[in-house]
Amino acid sequence: MTRLCTALCHHNLSLISRSLFRFAGTLLILCVVVVSTLKSSFAESDATFRDAKTQFSKQIRKKAPADRIAAVEAIAEFAQFEAADLVLKKGILDPALEVRLASQTALRNIARNPQIARALLEDLKKHLKRPMPIETIPEYFRALATTTDKQIQEGLVKALDEYLASPKGNLLTPIQIIDDFSKQGDLDALNAVLLFTKSKSFDSNFGYRRCVIQALFRMKHPQAVTFLIELLPQAQGLIHHDIVVYLSKLTEQKFRDDHQDWTEWWNTHRDTFEFPLILPLVNHEPLDDKRPTYYGIPICAKRIVFVLDTSGSMRGRPIEAAKKALLDVIATLPESVHFDVVLFDKSISEWQPTLVPATSENRQLASQTVMAKSLQNGTASFAALYAAFDLEPEAIYFLSDGRPTDGSPDQIAQTILVKNRTRRISIHTIGVVTDRSNGSGLTYFMKPLAEENYGSFKLIQ
Repeated sequence: MTRLCTALCHHNLSLISRSLFRFAGTLLILCVVVVSTLKSSFAESDATFRDAKTQFSKQIRKKAPADRIAAVEAIAEFAQFEAADLVLKKGILDPALEVRLASQTALRNIARNPQIARALLEDLKKHLKRPMPIETIPEYFRALATTTDKQIQEGLVKALDEYLASPKGNLLTPIQIIDDFSKQGDLDALNAVLLFTKSKSFDSNFGYRRCVIQALFRMKHPQAVTFLIELLPQAQGLIHHDIVVYLSKLTEQKFRDDHQDWTEWWNTHRDTFEFPLILPLVNHEPLDDKRPTYYGIPICAKRIVFVLDTSGSMRGRPIEAAKKALLDVIATLPESVHFDVVLFDKSISEWQPTLVPATSENRQLASQTVMAKSLQNGTASFAALYAAFDLEPEAIYFLSDGRPTDGSPDQIAQTILVKNRTRRISIHTIGVVTDRSNGSGLTYFMKPLAEENYGSFKLIQ
């Protein structure tokens, strides 16, 4: 019996061994076939991409923008990092705007592939470490900002924070991107703008924060409104005012700054809410009668600078009325407001080197300085505005009666507009008509200065 069992075991093992050997042989043949097929497929794919690159190189040099756009769109069909690199190096830097815009769209579509997005992020990090940043750095941020991959999002925000904290960091980079996404206005753009709220600059930099909020005002999407309502309890100063004005005009509700009422109303109406064809503009009309005003313009900001023209042409009734109006508004400032006064004629005089809280003592000292200021010739408007900018306010109230003597009105307006692209300060202008000035001249200079910088213009006869 023992011998029989042993023989049977040896027989079965022999059968199993032969079966395993045959299976292993079959598996080996299958592996060889699969590898051969894959090699053939990759070779064919590589050949196709090589041909596409050759065609791209020819077509991207053609004169007609339409041909160059076609080249960008064709290469973007390939889910490869090299395709993204070609678009970055050739399409993004194209002299024609329409080609650059098409390249931005193409790069964004390529970056939807998670593997390529990760490669682009690593490439971005590498470029950010170099002494001189490359021209296409904004396009990396623009392309990656619409990704839904959490790790890539976190990596992108970290890269942005490190870039802005570095000596070569330029706040204009994210602000340009945010402004562009606000014009795009679709869900991808909204998600990108919301991603930029996770940057440290959103909490620390007024201009960056206001840029994001202004972008959300242009988004016809419930998620944008939800974010604004959730932000309301933490918002302060001018941004708080902006949000309340926008929500009130958008919804035609009068909850003012009551976060709970806004939340309850929005939770009820969110799913059925219809956005108007034209979204409301945010202006500086008073939300209530309790806010102090200066020539009818409400004081909404927490950090403000008053700029007063004390040139000789203001002599007599104009300067007396201007000083009285300024003293009246200073007297009504709450202590939560930080303020300063810049007086100017041919030169400028800052009352304080930095903004100070509107305590009773500071209000009194500021008023004494204003009253004691004598008049001199000259109207250094540009220098006065520049000094006000350096005090880092949220709003500037600029009163003058004449043409600047330290630059042309057009040059000053354009320079301030560029400087304010990243600062987002509201500049309110008050033009005073005197014996030596007229309404049309003041309007030509001061009205666009206010309207192009989120402010109001008042002409005082």
